[in-house]
Amino acid sequence: MKPSTPAELQACTDGSCTVVVTEGTQIPRADGLRAGPFTVTAVGAEGVDLSSVGPGGFTSNLLGQRPDQGGPSTVNELSIAVVSIVGDTAKLRLFPAEQ
Repeated sequence: MKPSTPAELQACTDGSCTVVVTEGTQIPRADGLRAGPFTVTAVGAEGVDLSSVGPGGFTSNLLGQRPDQGGPSTVNELSIAVVSIVGDTAKLRLFPAEQ
């Protein structure tokens, strides 16, 4: 899998995107869903780790996110699902959380 370009990552600002990430990838804030920005801190066999520091300084960490974990993780109004992991890359789908 080829990592997403900065332009492809920018599409995440509306809270709806599918991107390929590696360690260090920055996913921009989805203002309308009150989530992010996120930094991918690890990708590997153990899963995907993401970290976020919100405008108020609150830190969120999603650790060991995997395709087989039973559903997406949700931060505020944004859901994040790991679609697949191949080596040191992962495909993530971000979308509005169901209300």
